Amino acid sequence: MTKAFRVSVTKLLHRPELIIDLDLIGSIEDMFVSSARVPDGAEVHLVGRLEAAHPGILFTGKAQVEIVTECRRCLTETSEELQVEIRELFLEDGDEEESYPLEGEFVDLTEMARDSIVLSLPAAPLCRPDCKGICQYCGGNRNEVDCHHDDDGIDPRFKVLDRLK
Repeated sequence: MTKAFRVSVTKLLHRPELIIDLDLIGSIEDMFVSSARVPDGAEVHLVGRLEAAHPGILFTGKAQVEIVTECRRCLTETSEELQVEIRELFLEDGDEEESYPLEGEFVDLTEMARDSIVLSLPAAPLCRPDCKGICQYCGGNRNEVDCHHDDDGIDPRFKVLDRLK
């Protein structure tokens, strides 16, 4: 686990009126869903602030990272920038389902950033809104070539059923 997102909150614990501004960059591994991922080694940019919030420490900010997606229609890989708004609480004796742990006088923002990014990855991305997909007959990418196959919306395996009418 990277230490780039581990931050001392000693000042906040002793002077709760203070605010700690953050601008952190580091990498977080293993962020993916079925059709979108953050490439290993990609830099995650975390900008925000930490402030005392009874009974813990509150992070408010955003994460920014480059992601790679696979179009659900034509399977083309594309990359784009993902920005995620984050607002999370860190508690000393926190419930893992409700908050993140305050580790003595430190907070580790890694898991918070990972969770927020993974939950924001697109589940069914498109390379573009008007993507034509793959030809069901020849497998060609219809965005790149016109294969001249009719696409009447009927799966060719079921066309034989039309003769039963």
